[in-house]
Formats: sequence, C-alpha cells, structure tokens
Amino acid sequence: MNCFQRRLVLIGIVLSTCMGAVHESAGQTSGFTAFYTAPVVSMAPMWIAKEAGFFKKQGLDVKLVFIASGPAGTTSLLAGETDVGIIGGFAPTRAIVGGAKDLVIIGQSKNRMTGNIVGKKEIATVQDLKGKRLGIDRIGSNPDMFAQSALARFQIDPLKELQYVQLGSIGNGIPALKGGTIDALIAGAPHDLFAQRLGFKVILDITALRIPFAVTVLASARNTVERKQAELAKFMRAYAEAMHYFLTNTEGTEKIVAKYTKVEDRELNSHAIASESKAMERTLQVDPKGIELILQLIGKTVPQALAAKAEDFYDPRFFTELRESGFLKKLWGEK
Repeated sequence: MNCFQRRLVLIGIVLSTCMGAVHESAGQTSGFTAFYTAPVVSMAPMWIAKEAGFFKKQGLDVKLVFIASGPAGTTSLLAGETDVGIIGGFAPTRAIVGGAKDLVIIGQSKNRMTGNIVGKKEIATVQDLKGKRLGIDRIGSNPDMFAQSALARFQIDPLKELQYVQLGSIGNGIPALKGGTIDALIAGAPHDLFAQRLGFKVILDITALRIPFAVTVLASARNTVERKQAELAKFMRAYAEAMHYFLTNTEGTEKIVAKYTKVEDRELNSHAIASESKAMERTLQVDPKGIELILQLIGKTVPQALAAKAEDFYDPRFFTELRESGFLKKLWGEK
C-alpha cells in the first residue's frame, strides 16, 4: 500500500468514527439542568414534568435540583450552573433592577397572589391587625410582598403599622402561632389549613382579592436563551404539558406533590392543589401587570425600579411559540 492509499484509509476511518459519533449523539437525549426553589405546590409542574416523563418525551435529559432561595437561584443562572428554574418573581426582577441584565423571565407559572392571613380569634377584622405581630418568612419574600399588597387595599402599611416577625421559613409559622410569638401569619396552602385545624381563624382571604403578581416565573439567562434556544423551547413544551396534567389530573398530582413536599396527608395536599389551581397560568404567558406590581414594591427602596418597563424583564419568544404553533390548542383540545 503506497502513501496515498494509506491516507485514504486513514481518512475513511476518521470519517466513519465521526459519523458514528453523530449517530450516537442523535439517539441520546440532551443534557439540561433545571431547579426549583421551594417544596411548595405552585412549583409542582416542574416535578410533574420530571416524574411523568414530559421532559423525556421532548428529548431532554433534565437534571432537576433544589436551590433553597431565590437569590441563590438567580446566581446559579448567571453563573451558568443551571439553565432554567421555577422561582418567585421578586428575586429575578430585583436582581435585574440591580444590574443583572443577563437574567430574563421566559414564562410564568402562577399569575396572582393566593393564601390567607390567619391568626388569633380575637383579631376580628383586618383593621385589628394594626400593632399586631405578623409572621413572614423573610423580608423580600413572596409573603412579604403579599402582605404589603393585600393590606394596602385596606389602607394599612404593614412595614409601619404592624410588627413584622421574620421566621426564616414559612414552616416555622404554625409553631410560632401555637407558641404565641406571633399574632397572625401570612399562610399559603396547606399551612392555612394547618392553622385552621388548630383553631386559628382566617382574617383575610388574599386569593379573593385577585391581585396580579408574578408569583412564580420561569427564569433563565439571556446568553443561555441564545445558546440553548432549541432546548428551552422543548422545556417549555414539557412544562406546558405538566401544567395541563396539574390542572386535570388531581390524583396523579397528589402523588407527585406528596413525594416532593413530604406531606402524606391527602386532605392537605388536595387543599393545596385546589388553592393553587385558581392562580396557575396554563399558557405560561407573562402578565406585565404582575411584574409592574413588583417594580412598585421594589421602588419603595430602590427608586430606579419605578422607571423600569415590565417588557424589559421578559422574553416572550417561548410562550408565543406555544400559542402560535397550535401546541396549546392541541393540548387543551381547543378548536
């Protein structure tokens, strides 16, 4: 075999190896990292997409991780450690206002405030909360935002007229009520039902106020959106299908919720799912009004937030594709 023939053989081997690698890669699912920031029912579609196989259906091999706070979640997105996450809307909005311009919201999962203010029976009306100790998990959290927004409807500023007690975790709320260290608590499901079982009363039904708010959003980084647009489009289709499952398959949802929240009480899980279902956005479309309210709240301490435009905080390409492609109509059986 002469030199030219040997070169042809070598080239053939290289090409054969490369083509084999391509074929092997084409048969594999695409790696992807997603996160959630709390073991709460409003984040259940993320768990459902994993457990019910909707990610795999879209050809995604998703590593799902728990990151225990919104700021830590946004940091992981900016560092490229994660690709997308379900997160309270306040954290990414606040970070973007503060200069983290690479962060972006790509969808919305929960579009308005839910829950109750529960507390001692002697607190007869909302006005009677003045001067009382109100438990929240921490300043800047969703319960804090809910308290400020809901009580503003009654001309009450909780930061000035109530005593805020930061509990660190909403899970510490019921023990604090029982122990008498707080008088009332901002409680979502199922904690509001826990409180009522113990004899505490609902002082204010926040869900009934129908306040638009970016409660939970799907966030990513703009450079990730550009690098992994195809994967994120698949992720959004899987999440939309998981949302449909959440809103139509109570029994299956209860099992998955029990696994991730570690709550085995079926009544509590059923209550939480029914409560959160009232505010879930099945199209995953972002409501600018929800971001605007967050900007108003941030603006109390960060004036530049008041000049910001909600449209600058989100990228509509993915939820627009869900609608315009007919994916949502087919999913929901609409003509």
